Amino acid sequence: MTPAILADLRHRHAEPHRAWHDWNRVAGLLAMAEEVSPAIADKPAFILAVMFHTAIFDRAVPGHAEASAALMRRQLGDAMPRHMLARAEVLIHAVTRQEMPETDDASLRADASLLLDMDNAVLGDPPARFDAYEAANRREFAHLSEDRFAYGRIAALRMLLWRDRIYRTDRFWVDREKRARRNIERRLEALEGD
Repeated sequence: MTPAILADLRHRHAEPHRAWHDWNRVAGLLAMAEEVSPAIADKPAFILAVMFHTAIFDRAVPGHAEASAALMRRQLGDAMPRHMLARAEVLIHAVTRQEMPETDDASLRADASLLLDMDNAVLGDPPARFDAYEAANRREFAHLSEDRFAYGRIAALRMLLWRDRIYRTDRFWVDREKRARRNIERRLEALEGD
């Protein structure tokens, strides 16, 4: 990755409508990736997915995963192997859709599980950090009325609680599952009480 591409990514992540999905978020995910590095099957593709998954991002405009993946291919297509970019693109779609990819590739499923857990790690952070995330999330949905935002957020949080496990990997499940459920339940009480 060239310094110009890195500078472009940093510039994109500094857009004023970003309250959570900024460069600090990318840096935090990269730090987490370093911590779990031995568990990552394809580190280059994984890092590309982290760096590009919100390269193009605006909650008011759909399709940012596709646009981010297309940007990655434009900027890196001649410099990186196709299989690496294809894998990174699958991971980008997994994390932005919050869904596991449909694949028989066990290593890709494992990397997707880990990336999804990293993306959702904040749910199991201490309450003050979780609350800061929720406030930033609301600012990114500023285009929605309070009622529409609350309705959508309640649905999203309820779907998380309906899962057997919020976190797919044992590492995150052991460390964060109980606190994530408490944080989500507390947030739902606040949203439903309004």
